[in-house]
Formats: sequence, C-alpha cells, structure tokens
Amino acid sequence: MTGDSSILLIVTATYFATVLGVSLWGYFHTETEEDFLAAGRSIGPWVGGAVLAATQISAGTFVGTLGRHYLTGVSWIWIWFGLWSGWIASAVLVAPKLRRFGALTVADYVGKRFASEGARTLSAALIILTYTIYLTAQFQAIGEIASAIFGVAPVLAMVALLASTGVYTALGGVRSSSYIEFVQTLIMVLALVLALPVVVTHAGGLTALGEYVGSIDPRVTGWWFTWRELLAFGIAFGLSIAAAPYEMTRYYSMRDVGTVRYAIGISMVIQALIGCSVMILGIGMRGLFPYLPSPDQASSIMASTVMPPLLGSLFLVAMMSAIMSTVNSILLVTGGAFAHDLYKRLVNPRATQSRLLLVNRISIMALGLLPFWFALQKFGDVQTIVVEQAKFIASFFFVPVVLGLNWRRGTKEGAIWSMVAGFSGCLIWTFTFQRGFARHGIDAAEVGVALSALTFIVVSRVTRPTPDENLRIFFPDERAV
Repeated sequence: MTGDSSILLIVTATYFATVLGVSLWGYFHTETEEDFLAAGRSIGPWVGGAVLAATQISAGTFVGTLGRHYLTGVSWIWIWFGLWSGWIASAVLVAPKLRRFGALTVADYVGKRFASEGARTLSAALIILTYTIYLTAQFQAIGEIASAIFGVAPVLAMVALLASTGVYTALGGVRSSSYIEFVQTLIMVLALVLALPVVVTHAGGLTALGEYVGSIDPRVTGWWFTWRELLAFGIAFGLSIAAAPYEMTRYYSMRDVGTVRYAIGISMVIQALIGCSVMILGIGMRGLFPYLPSPDQASSIMASTVMPPLLGSLFLVAMMSAIMSTVNSILLVTGGAFAHDLYKRLVNPRATQSRLLLVNRISIMALGLLPFWFALQKFGDVQTIVVEQAKFIASFFFVPVVLGLNWRRGTKEGAIWSMVAGFSGCLIWTFTFQRGFARHGIDAAEVGVALSALTFIVVSRVTRPTPDENLRIFFPDERAV
C-alpha cells in the first residue's frame, strides 16, 4: 500500500481527528467519578448497543477470528451461538439487577451484594489480572498488523496503540468512549460489508472458492473441530460474556433497564452481521493465499493487497477501531477496579472527586504497560489468548455474578472461596491435566465453573447469610429463606 499511502494517511488522520474531538468534548463534560465511569447514566439504546458490540468485537475478531476461519474454515462459526447464549443470560439474569443497583464498577456489586470488602478486593484484583491477559491479545494483534503491512517493529505499534487509546480513555472516560465506539462500530460494519464482494469476486465466486479450499483440506468446508471442542469453546465464551466485567460496567452508563435490554439486542444483530462477514472473508483469504506463515496475517494482507486503496485504508482503520475499542473498555474496567475499588477503599477513603479522577487516569496509563512483555513473547495466536482469557473470567466470575444475583442464600465466604476455587481450578487444569483429558473433552472452563459453583453452594450453606439490608437491593420482592 506504499503507493497509496496518502489515502491511508487521510483516512487515518480523519479518524483520529474525530476521536480526539470527541475525547476533548468528553473531558470538558466530566467532573465527577460517576461522570468518568458511568457517563452520568445518560447512554441510550443505539449508542449502548454499538458500545457493547464494539467492546465484544476486538482483535480477537478482526485478526484472531478471521485468522481462525482462514485456518479451520466454516465450523468455527458455531462458537457464536455459545457467545449469544451468554448475552441472553446477561439480558435476563444479570443486566436488570445490575442496572437497578446503579454502581460504578463490577466489584461495587460484589462488595454490596455479599457485604464484604474482602470479596470486593479479590474480585478487583482478579479482574485486573485476567484483563491483562486479554490486553496482551490486543497488543499482539496490532504488532501483527504493523509487521505484516508496514514492516514496523511490533513494539512501536504497541506504544502507539497505548498512547492513542490511553489518551482518549483517560480524557473523557465512559462518556466520550461510548460515542467514539459508536463511530468505531459503524466503521467496522461498513468495512466488512464492503470487503465481502471484493474478496469473493477475486476468489471466483462462492462456489469456486468452496471447491478450492475444500481441495486444500476437506475440513475447511466440513468439520475441523469436533462437536465437543466447539461446545467447550462456546461454553467458555458464553459463560464469560454473561459475567464479563468490561461489558457489565457499560450497563451502569445506560439510562435504565429497558435501555440495557434493547442495547443487548442491537448488539447481537451487529455481532451476527460481523461474524458472518468475518467467516466468509477468512475462507476467501485461504482461497487467495493458501499458505500464509501465520493465520493472524490474513486480515492485514487482505487490506494491503486485495482491496482497492480507499477500501483497504478503511479496513485497516476498522481493524484499529476494533482493537482500540476493546483496549479502551479493558483500560476503563481495570483502571476503575484499581482507583475505585482498591485505592479509594484501601488507601484513601476520603479522596476528593478530583483526586479520584486523577488516579483513574494515571492507573489507566500505568496498567496499559503491563502486557507489553507478554505480547512480544507470542505465547499463542491472538484467538488462543482470547479463548484462554474467556475461560478464566468464566471460571471465577460467572457463579458469584449470575448465581449471586439470582440466589439470595449466597454468602461472602461462598463468593470469596468460589472465586478462588474457580480461578485455581482453571489454572491448574490448563497447565497440568487438560492435555491428558483432551480426548475426553473436559475443558478448563468447565472444570473452573463446576468447582466455583460447588464451592459457592456448599460454603454458602454452612456460613452466616448476607444481611437483609444488602439483599433487599437485589431481591426487593423476596423474603429471607
């Protein structure tokens, strides 16, 4: 794309100018921690739906999922049904009570629901830890893009990503990032939809494409994964999205419960459109470039060699948007966990609003530095890292959130030990037993969630119930049992 670098420069400059403008607007409308973390509870359904979609559609989609379809073909599409099941569970079982509670962070919910500062602190620490893993995937993806297209050292692209995303996240918080992510979603959908006819035409049409990739490897158009593997992946994604902190914090910024449910529906429609497009594009790139050194390079090479300059530039900006939107949400949830749930509670309970805003902004930039070394090591492809992070989130957070919101007998001891058991079980199974039990289809997420649920129920039954004044917020129409 060197001959058309001016087009890429214009498109990119226009995008970043828009991002900067919205960020500055958000900065001047942010005066309190509630403004920064919850946008004054002002986000409507269309912006909210676009935000939820943009948060979900990350490097794992544009780089990782497209690369996974490039390598394995059609069957990976089935994992979306597990993910959408998680969204439905969130809309029915999680979002209404969380939005009515009206907290600022997910750890706020944990601390209030279980009347425990210990549970709040543990959840905040685990959120920071697991989302550092997720942030690693985003940095690794931007490194792949920069290396494949521009020959730039990955670390330079990572620094640019953190600098740009960190600045607009720190400036305007959730308010500005919500409207930026609305724009990012429009760019992502437009780029993918416009790319489809270009790639399919280059591949000679859908029929010819299917015949060719099937001749390379019949599993590309058939079944690369077993149903048990797909079920495990779907469960991991579904359980994690039902209790994903970086999605749940967005519920707090929306106007009311009805807005949240409407936004989730809009988000699912957008995700369906994006998921189908990414599948076709990944398989199309397998037909055009059947032997790329890394599946994660498929999207970058498509933008730089297959598409015309303007569309290629738009697609590159869409990939950057997908990565930036997710990095933005991760930084907000980890920065909020540190500033609101750790600093404010443990270090300076009397901190002023201006001090809390400053700590939020500093922590956002500082926590963004943690994944650099891990991203440079490339411990796995982008999609693998995303899947592993989803397993850990599901293992330690699904039970305290989903079961905790719908079973009033859950106690603080049950919540704490369920998080410990779920996280530890997933970790131990991943690095010790999973390979040996792979033939039986037992996945680390299933082990982690099962241990978490069993621990939560057993420990809660033998410990003192949560005080009624805490439960009344989440179970207003139920009497103690």
